This record gives sequence, structure tokens and C-alpha cells, in this order.
Amino acid sequence: MSIDRSIHSGIPADFPIVAIPFALSGAHAKMSLIEENGKFYAPGTSPSEVATAFEVCEDLVVQMVPYCERKLAAFQGDQEATLRAVFQSLLSKKWCTDLQSEWIVRKTAERLGWPISQSNLMP
Repeated sequence: MSIDRSIHSGIPADFPIVAIPFALSGAHAKMSLIEENGKFYAPGTSPSEVATAFEVCEDLVVQMVPYCERKLAAFQGDQEATLRAVFQSLLSKKWCTDLQSEWIVRKTAERLGWPISQSNLMP
């Protein structure tokens, strides 16, 4: 299912919007949907949910910039190792989706002016 990004004004095009899998118990077939302003969305994709997720992730980016600067010394100035450790920490905390954690680290690196590639994040 593709996401209509036009309903998510103010959200950067590179911010990951992913439907959250949801299970409902019972014998009859069920479908989990979120109703917002007369429209139905998969969980995690409604405008208010995406806006909230973006605010949380953007706040984490703001916090990660000085955190990474402090942690750099612990990694002997290795920017890649610092970013990789921060990424693994974010994944373990489950504060957001894996894709959002990756977005946070990429934006943090961008603001710090540190190079990053996909291979930088995986151990």
C-alpha cells in the first residue's frame, strides 16, 4: 500500500511513514483502521500519528547531536563507530520504528557534517 504524502504537510519527504502491523483477536475477520476527519488509515499512517512520530524523531535528532559530540571521544574520534553505536542503541530502546531510528541517525550525521552510508549503520 503506498502512502499519500500530500496529506502529511510539513513532514519531510524522506521521513519514513510505515503502517504498524496490528492483530485483533476473534473468530471473524477484522481490519484495524484509524479514523481521522472522516477518512480511514492503516495504524501509524494517519496525519496525526505521522505528525506525532515526526515530532518525537525530530526531538531525538536535536538531542543526538550534542550526545554524539560527547560520545565521539569514547570512540577515539571514529565518527562511523559513534553513529553505529547510537543506531544500535536506538534500535534496542524501541522508541520508534527501525526505519525512523535510521532516519534519526542520518539526520544527526547530516547536522554534524559527518559522512554516513548504509554500511556505516550495520555492525
